[in-house]
This record gives sequence, C-alpha cells and structure tokens, in this order.
Amino acid sequence: MLDGKKVYLKEAEAEETTEEVDEEVEVEEDADLPEEEEDIDEKVDEVSEKIASEVRAKLGLDKVTDLNSKVEKLLDNQSKGNSKLMDILKGDDLSKTKSLTKEEKIVGFYNALITGDRAVCKALSEGVAADGGYLFPDEFRAELVRWLADQNRMRSLVRVVPMRRDILKAPSLATSVEVYWTAENASKTTTTASFGEITLTARKVAAILYASDELVEDSTEIDVVNLIIQLFGEALANEEDRVIIAGNGSTEPTGIITAGTLPTVACSGNLDFDDIINTVYLLQQKYHTDASFLIHRTNIKELRKLKDSDGRYIWGEPVSAGSPPTILGYPVYENQWVGEANILFGNWKLCYWLGDRKSMTVTVSNTTETAFTKDQTAIRVVQRIGGNVVLSQAGAHLQTIP
Repeated sequence: MLDGKKVYLKEAEAEETTEEVDEEVEVEEDADLPEEEEDIDEKVDEVSEKIASEVRAKLGLDKVTDLNSKVEKLLDNQSKGNSKLMDILKGDDLSKTKSLTKEEKIVGFYNALITGDRAVCKALSEGVAADGGYLFPDEFRAELVRWLADQNRMRSLVRVVPMRRDILKAPSLATSVEVYWTAENASKTTTTASFGEITLTARKVAAILYASDELVEDSTEIDVVNLIIQLFGEALANEEDRVIIAGNGSTEPTGIITAGTLPTVACSGNLDFDDIINTVYLLQQKYHTDASFLIHRTNIKELRKLKDSDGRYIWGEPVSAGSPPTILGYPVYENQWVGEANILFGNWKLCYWLGDRKSMTVTVSNTTETAFTKDQTAIRVVQRIGGNVVLSQAGAHLQTIP
C-alpha cells in the first residue's frame, strides 16, 4: 500500500531489468579503448584536416572568408545614425529605399555597385540598361549634372534640352522675318521666314575612372558624396567640352566649329584689336546680351598684351573672385578645344543645343591590370548626348588664315 493505494510489482521482470542495467553500467565503467583505436582516430582526423585544407585552397574559400569578414567589419563600424542605409546595404529591407535621403541613395548605390550587391543596385537604380550595367539613380544623375553646370564648362553656357528618344528634331531659322510699312488701303507686302530643321542624335560616350580601395572602404560615409560626384563629373566634363566645340557630327555630336554655319571674320597675320571689334559687331545687337568669348590659352596670352590707341589694355581682369575676365565688357572663357586658329563669340544658349538623353549607365570591374596592381576598382560610365547649332546668327567665328 502506498498512500492508501495498491501498487502491484512484477518482481521477476524488475529483477531482470535491474540486472541488465547493472550489467550495462558495469561494462561502461570497466571499458577502456585500446591504444590502437586511439591512434586510428588521430590519423583519421589528420587526413581529414589535410583534405579540407586542400579543398579550401583549391576553391579559394580562405579568401572569400577573409573578404566576408572585411565586409562585415565595414558594416559594423558604421554609425548608428545611418541605420536606414545599413539596412539597405545589408539587403535586410529593400522595400524602404524610398525613405532614404538623396545622400543615402548615392552612397548606397555606389557601395552596392563596388561590392557587387545586385539586389541593392537594382533597388536603388532606375533599372538595368539594355546593353548591361545599371542606370544611375535620378538623385545621382541630378547631382552629377548640377556639378557639371557649376564648373563653367560648356554645359553651363549652352542650352541643355532633355531627349526622351534617341533623335530630337528642332526648327532652325534660316532667314529672318522682314517688316514693311504700307499706306492706307494699299496692298500689304507678303513676308516669309524660311525655317530649316536641325537633328540632334544621341551619341554614346564612355569614360573609365579608377577608384582606390580606400575610397571604396569609405564609400558608405555620407561625407564622400561630393568626392564621388566629382570623380564621375571630371571623367565626362572634358569630353563634353570637346564635342560641343569640335564634335565630328557622325559618331559624335556636331560641334560649333565643325557645323561651319557661323558668320566668319577672317584674320590674316597677327591678331589685333580691330579683329576683335569686327567679330563682336558681326553679331546683331539682340544677341549681345549674355554673349561671351571662347578662346584658346595661346590666344589669351596674346590678347592680354593688346592695347588700344591710347595705350590701354583691352583685357579686363575679373571684378571679383570666381568671375571671368572680360574683353570689351564680355566674359572670356578659356577652352582648349577651340584651337589657336579660332576665336568664338556668341550667345551660346541661343546658338547651340545640347541634347541630354536621360539614361546614364555604369558598370564595374576589378580584373584590369591597373585595378589589380594598384588596388583599384575600374568604373565605366556611359552617357548619351546629342548636339548641334540651331541658330547660327547668334554666334561669330574669328578665323586665322595662314
């Protein structure tokens, strides 16, 4: 009886079970592994480790592990203030990309581009281009275009028009409208204006720039945004300047000089003050507003020496820091692509249109020789622009005749 209840015990089975358990315990307590079996286990472990080491070396798993640890360390070292950005970079929550600031999107896209995170690139970019690579986020491209326009480059002087398609047709005025006075009840003279058509065709220009590994490591910091923009901007600015002035019009946009439609003043012999005056007044008065000179460095040196009949220099020094010098009150911009044989003067926003195709793609590679030997990452940027002279009367060309 246990606590008022009857309990039945099968003694024979209980004893048998107890004996078996005791027997098992006794075996476990008295059993020792032979030394030969211990030696075999050690050899098996040694061979297994050797095989594993060879497999890791063959597949490069050690390098992958090391790279992964570096990436994790990079992400862990970021400030808590960039928690939204960290979520994007780690790929934890790509649905919140719209809540990122402009700077966060730029550094997030750049970092994902360098590290090869396709999911983040796709989430932050405007899509994948037909010829490969990712389209820049609108924020990235807007900052890049703004930086180009602030550098006193040709983009800031000409009229930039958006191109939604690869070809943009624009009307050009071939002849001006004439006005007549008539007497009362007299027949009015018919006047006509002749219009032509200018075609802007988007051409592809590619630039390759190299980013150091140090910049890549710091690319998740907000304060490198301006540096990233400048790297991309400088790679494209010089080529834009060249084609706006001297583009061949077939594989490149048509340049101001190569269009060959501007009114021309011929200069034989040495450049003098009269040549400059003749060029300025070749333009009608209505185009003088906002007009400026585009001059090669060599000619600037000569123009700085020119004096009028009273011995006064015609060259005007900048009136304030950052403003351009002047000739006869008109701004002068140095441009190496104009060449020593030419001087250009005009209202360039009326004279020339730069067609800006919206798509701008970027791809990354670290397999080039320079990238490998100098710890750099090669970044290839592809831009599509078109350009042509649309109003030739708004510009003038002073050309030196040998």
